[in-house]
Amino acid sequence: MIFCFSDTDFDEIIENYGALISPNDTVILSREITGVVDMPAEFDGVSHIFRDMMIFSKDKRITLIVSMRAKIGDRLFNSAMLIERGKVLGVSDEIFPLKGYERGGVVRSYLTDRGKVCIFVDSDICYPQLWQGCFSGCRYIFSVNSIPLNRERIASAKTLANVSGKHVLAQFCDASVCINPYGRIDSVKFGRMSAFYPFFGEGAFDG
Repeated sequence: MIFCFSDTDFDEIIENYGALISPNDTVILSREITGVVDMPAEFDGVSHIFRDMMIFSKDKRITLIVSMRAKIGDRLFNSAMLIERGKVLGVSDEIFPLKGYERGGVVRSYLTDRGKVCIFVDSDICYPQLWQGCFSGCRYIFSVNSIPLNRERIASAKTLANVSGKHVLAQFCDASVCINPYGRIDSVKFGRMSAFYPFFGEGAFDG
């Protein structure tokens, strides 16, 4: 299953939905769940925002995609971290962010237990020159957004799904959208939690 959460906090996710989450699931957390993260403090053990998430990921044997504002010194990035079975595989930074954020370098792909996944942060899905990494063995494409449902980003995600022949799951702060490899929307789910079966279109439900 692929679970998308927004407008809640991590403790509530564990309490209310933890029993539904099984090994090999993917869980996507929107940016307001995590907020601003002092990255050096996290990795030095001074701050512990990710600690419970990493423990939960390890205990459940799942993949977490955690959206956040990542702070490194005076620099602020719009980012998404990928955690698999308790280990941090990497952090993706938005390449074309709004004013006030630092630019990332590349769209990153990650080799997970469920195959290669590619993560686009916010507006990056709208730039076709960034799509190349999705055409070489990528199984899933995720678009994580810190804004409400947006037509331009959905249109870009539909085009990317069509040209890559892959499913795209676009999470916004008020909805999650499943797009099939033909570039058509399979389902739109509103609410704090949405869940999709492994190939997204094979029956989806929300809560």
